Amino acid sequence: MNPSDAAASPNLLSPARRDYQVFRRLVIALLVVACAGPLSLNVVDPDLWGHVRYAEEWIAQGELPRTATHTFTAQGHPWVNHENLAELALAYGFRTLGVQGMLAAKVLLGMSILLLMSLAARRQGVRPIAAWATFLLVAHNLQAFFPLRPQLLSFLWCAVMLLALDRAFAGWGNRRSDFQNNRRKADLTAIDWRWLAGMPLLFVVWANSHAGFAAGLGIFTVVLVGRAVELLIRTGREAWRPVVGLAVVAAACGLATLATPYGYSLHLWLIESLGSPRPEITEWAAPTSDNPVFWPLVLLIAVALAAYAFTDRRRDLVKMLVLALVGWQAVSHLRHIAFFALLCGFWLPPHLQSIASRLRSKAAQGLPTASLSPWMRTGIAAALAGAIALQATFLGQRLASLPVYRSRYPVDALQWMAEQHVRGDLVVCFNWAQYALAALAPDVKVSFDGRFRTCYPQQVIDRHFDFLVGGRIARHRSGDSGPIDGLRTLEVDRPDWVLVDRKYANAVEVMADAGRANGGAWTLVYQDAVAQLWGPTAVVDDVSSPNFVPAERRFVSDHFSLTAFEWPALPRRRVLAPVENSSREVAKRDASAPAVPYNEG
Repeated sequence: MNPSDAAASPNLLSPARRDYQVFRRLVIALLVVACAGPLSLNVVDPDLWGHVRYAEEWIAQGELPRTATHTFTAQGHPWVNHENLAELALAYGFRTLGVQGMLAAKVLLGMSILLLMSLAARRQGVRPIAAWATFLLVAHNLQAFFPLRPQLLSFLWCAVMLLALDRAFAGWGNRRSDFQNNRRKADLTAIDWRWLAGMPLLFVVWANSHAGFAAGLGIFTVVLVGRAVELLIRTGREAWRPVVGLAVVAAACGLATLATPYGYSLHLWLIESLGSPRPEITEWAAPTSDNPVFWPLVLLIAVALAAYAFTDRRRDLVKMLVLALVGWQAVSHLRHIAFFALLCGFWLPPHLQSIASRLRSKAAQGLPTASLSPWMRTGIAAALAGAIALQATFLGQRLASLPVYRSRYPVDALQWMAEQHVRGDLVVCFNWAQYALAALAPDVKVSFDGRFRTCYPQQVIDRHFDFLVGGRIARHRSGDSGPIDGLRTLEVDRPDWVLVDRKYANAVEVMADAGRANGGAWTLVYQDAVAQLWGPTAVVDDVSSPNFVPAERRFVSDHFSLTAFEWPALPRRRVLAPVENSSREVAKRDASAPAVPYNEG
């Protein structure tokens, strides 16, 4: 019998071989489902409300805003929004798919990235188990960066770019023997230009999706420059045509990033913004041992080092250089860990397969073969199937909800503000600001939000963080902002309300001091365990003011709740009984709002 016939027909396989095939498929299925788990992270990104709101307003108005919106401190300031396509995708996605549909779409996007890695691994002869075991580590490194946010499109476009590079230089050789056997130069320097021809279009889309295109363009350019150097070394003068071709492709991709509503202004903004430190923003800090992303990154770096140290395949110096550069950025800035993980997912599996094959071959030498009893086969298969079911259950639970926790966001404070018909200018910490503007706009404008340098001048940023954290953490400040003074945002911006996140001790202390200063210039009108809301005493105590808050409607407590509402968790606007401005007694009589404004229903 022809061995190939036996391989093609499961009925002709030995029992041991059939068991192996069943177990192998179950293990692959388990790895695939396990990879989906980290990518299903259902944590609300603080900027999600803003992304959807800005896109919805663009759709409604039919015009892209060119200056900052929903803010009273940066009116008329240019707004360079580098996330337009991503925000449109989020807005249309929630319109058509709903919350659960968007969570499922996010997982599908992540699994599509892993599938692209799988295609690259398969072309290089990597077994599915080795590939998906690697992808599981990659997925855990991506997990913290996989809420619903514009960066997801950067990750997808980066994966497409890496697959195109893999296919374009597929003839570059993978084993040491490719070079030691003196193969024809044409085999080692062949370029499939079809895969590079579409890259400018990709960068047009990427530049309009997210500013991560800058990292992608850097990776792409370094790879092409490295390949050009290799061509020159291998073929000398014969390399000038492909080298010129690679230079043209790189230049075309760079020029393609100008095809945005902002033209070169986007690049000028990027240079200015990225050239200034951002110590106040967590994602721009270095990973530390108390951060959940730290140990997955350490393990991935260790695996990468081991892969290149012990592989039997050719070590691609260009890829090693790019990995080292991006790895350096990953250990310097949290947000670059995702790009390092993507590179590892595309470039490590062939080397890990090489090591695994060698170890398996050594382990098999001299070991007796043994067949499993029916009970053992059934038990192993049942255990694997059970593990798959548990992973699928966990995945289903994550896809069922996008909770907004009352212990993290000012859900109850915003409900109270909506019920009191609060209006005016609001100072609120940047992590809550886009939630606040989505809940209360257009009645309320914010002083500063997560758009950061895309639409706020540095002096506004400095005043906000002076108020929020003072000098308690490392800061980057403009020399024109003067000394650190948390009260300046109250004195310069003159807000109507201040919503304080109580975990920021500096902001709490600043408002407590403001409440004692000048006979009590600011009054606490709302408090729970998460938030405080302060208003100018002269306004909230004035019965003739539209922002008058009767004593009966003020709420000060330390109430804490671990419950959550489904995103977007916007407040329900209730109509309060009218309050006569002429008398506090009438106000007391007509006040109908409940003392505890928790929307449990």
